[in-house]
Amino acid sequence: MIEIGQYLERKKVLIDRELAERLPQSGPTLVSDAMRHSLEAGGKRLRPILVLAAADTLGSEDSSIIEVACALEYVHTYSLIHDDLPAMDNSDLRRGKPSCHRVYGEALAILAGDALLTLAFELIANYGRQGGKGTKAVKIMAELAAAAGVTGMIGGQVLDLEAEGSDPTLEKVENIAKMKTGALLRAAILCGAIAADASSEQMRALNIYASKIGPAFQIIDDLLDYEGTTEELGKPAGADQTRLKATYPALLGPEEARRRAEILYNDALKALESLDCPAELLSGLAEKMIYRTR
Repeated sequence: MIEIGQYLERKKVLIDRELAERLPQSGPTLVSDAMRHSLEAGGKRLRPILVLAAADTLGSEDSSIIEVACALEYVHTYSLIHDDLPAMDNSDLRRGKPSCHRVYGEALAILAGDALLTLAFELIANYGRQGGKGTKAVKIMAELAAAAGVTGMIGGQVLDLEAEGSDPTLEKVENIAKMKTGALLRAAILCGAIAADASSEQMRALNIYASKIGPAFQIIDDLLDYEGTTEELGKPAGADQTRLKATYPALLGPEEARRRAEILYNDALKALESLDCPAELLSGLAEKMIYRTR
């Protein structure tokens, strides 16, 4: 039986080490310091763990998949740096530490984010240079680029900005959750599955699973901002309400928001039933994501 807490801790230690080792060893040190500041501020490392968990579920023993996992975290950390900028959420804290632009200034924070994004695709290219992995690397690049771009995370961020202070519909709130947060979480699962040579049937089941847990995770994130404290979250609590963000709790109330998260969670578990391999790891991770307190 898999102990999810131990799995998460073990993979986080591995990912933290690999992320640090793959940072640039040459070039201007100041931008490298800014990149390292945001990467080493902490975080759950959920996206790279999902890459590894998808591959582990499918029985892959390919250690080079860690490069794909690191790429997902670099893209995620870049997005956090840019999210915190004054032109975006104007946040002083991230993961319990001063946000990148508060330490290094806006210009270097922007460049550090850009550098992490480009480093992510460099890593996937390096993965693809290994024997027989070129085709998989192209598929992974396409999946990640779509998830991070205007049809995914960036598009969701635009919708999020447009909806501030407005009277949003449920459809718009759902699209924000699906694109801004859900797209990259979904990509993590699918990139891990591609790297592990998933069959078309396995990809179909994992796609449904990933498409459900992403929005569910965002609903819980909205609820934590709504109900939590700055100390618990490591970032300013109540920021969504202050900025009049379009969130599930604001639109539906916390009880209905939580109910919808649980429906999505149950749908994700149902999708795993069609996998032709044990899915205890992915079901356990979904539970951790939905019933977390920070």
